[in-house]
Formats: sequence, structure tokens, C-alpha cells
Amino acid sequence: MIIHADDFGITLDQSKDILACSAACGGEGALNSTSALTTSPHFQECAEFAKPFVDAGLIRMGLHLNLVEGPALSSPDDAPILVGDDGRFQAGFAKLLSASFGPLHDELVREVRTEARAQIRAFLEAFPEMQGRLRLDSHQHTHMIPAVFEGMLAAVSDEGCALEYLRVPAEPLAPYMNVAAVRAKVPPVNLAKNGLLNLLWKLDAPQYPRELPEPALFFGLALSGRMQYAANGEFLQEAAALSQAKGREVELLFHPGGVPRLEDCLDTRENGFSAFQLSPNRIAESHALRNLPL
Repeated sequence: MIIHADDFGITLDQSKDILACSAACGGEGALNSTSALTTSPHFQECAEFAKPFVDAGLIRMGLHLNLVEGPALSSPDDAPILVGDDGRFQAGFAKLLSASFGPLHDELVREVRTEARAQIRAFLEAFPEMQGRLRLDSHQHTHMIPAVFEGMLAAVSDEGCALEYLRVPAEPLAPYMNVAAVRAKVPPVNLAKNGLLNLLWKLDAPQYPRELPEPALFFGLALSGRMQYAANGEFLQEAAALSQAKGREVELLFHPGGVPRLEDCLDTRENGFSAFQLSPNRIAESHALRNLPL
């Protein structure tokens, strides 16, 4: 199983908390993979902290492509859909989705390509060895939006990278639904998100790089931000049985490593982004990772 944490790099303390969930990195827990936000002002120092563990093969490090929260690497002139006059991302998932299917499609592909190239370059400056084995996912799974998917893959090619792993968050619901204690914790809105991402994957699948293996079975959307409830022996057995039946790897996505203050968030305004980073569920997910019954 890939036991993964998103959002590495928001602050140094937050990033240390993430790696503290990995026994291999001197902490305690099953974490074996993470992905970094290169748009964070603290990315460089966080990458320097992680590099010895990455170089030793103790943790898998990927790029967490960000198009929706906090400061962008592109200027407003270069990416007017994505970036506001204040230099921060201004388009949420819904706006990106709408642009993908309208007359702004080609412009959105171009802007995503530009911003993704900048983020890939920043990532490779910190981890140059990843050019030949790049691992990719995205903040809020925006890479599943067709125009974003197209622009992202173009950026990977532009930067001469070879992909090792690309997350496909088209999540099977059966393991959640088959365990009553877990099913009761799934918010209805996340079932709608699940249906949307499964639909978008059908549109993206023809572009999925042929050199990659079949996508891993992904779990982490239905209980996004509350994956402590999936740290359940019955759920994990259901996921493992599905993995065996389909002959595919499993990725379990957690969000440990919160921040204590609003001013530490990527977006320092009081909104859904900051609420997610400040949530006490981050601590609960960290605890679950340290005690995952694998």
C-alpha cells in the first residue's frame, strides 16, 4: 500500500509533523509517501529537511500541483484565469471545471501548462533526481479536470520528466459502504464529489500515459480530512481484498500535519482552505497513521 500524506511544505513544523508519522523517517507510523507544495513560501526549507530521507529511499516524495490556494509562481499577466492581481490563485475547482468545458479551454490549458512547468522546475531544483521518476498528484484533485490534465501532462513533457506515478482519484466506494461504522462517517457531499471525479476520469483516461502501470486504487476522498475513521481493520481488509481481486496497488490518502495559527496557512483568510488546515482532524489523522492496523 501507498500510505500517503498530501500538503508537505506548508511550514517546517507542519512538515516535520508529517514525517513524524513515518517509522522509516525516525517517527512512528506507516506513512511511506508524501507530496509537496512548491508554491509555499517555506517549501525550500521543508525540502532541505526531507532530502536526506528521500535520498535514502525512506519516503517517496512527489509534487502536489497547486492551482487553487495561496501564492502562485506565475504572474497575473501570464495566467489571468488562475492568478489574481494580488499574485494569488483565484479560481476554485468549480471555475476551473467550467472553463475546461467552455471557450476558455485552450487558454486554461496554456495557463496550467505555464504554472505547472514553474512548479515542476521548483520541485526539481530541490529533488533533481526526480526528473526521471516524477510522482504527481494535485491540491483538491484539480488535475482530474480535463483541461488541467492536458496542461499538466504537457508541462511534464516540456520539462523532460518521466512519470513514475500519477494519482487517479476515481475512488471505489464499496470498502466504505460495506463497513457500517465507516459508512456512517461519509458525508453525502463527498459521495457527489466521488461521482464527479469518476466521471472526469472517464474523460481523462485516453490521455493517461501508456508507460505507467494501471492506476492504483485510491481511497481518501469519501472521508477527506476524516480518514481516521478509515483506519479500521475491516475497511483495510475490504480495500486489500479489492486490490487483490483487481491486481492493483492501493493508495490511502491522509492529511496529517496541520498548522496552529491562521497566519501559518497558505491562504491566510478565514475560508474553507484555512479551516481545513486548522482542523483538529489533522491531529486525529496523525494519530491514526501512527496506529494504522496493517
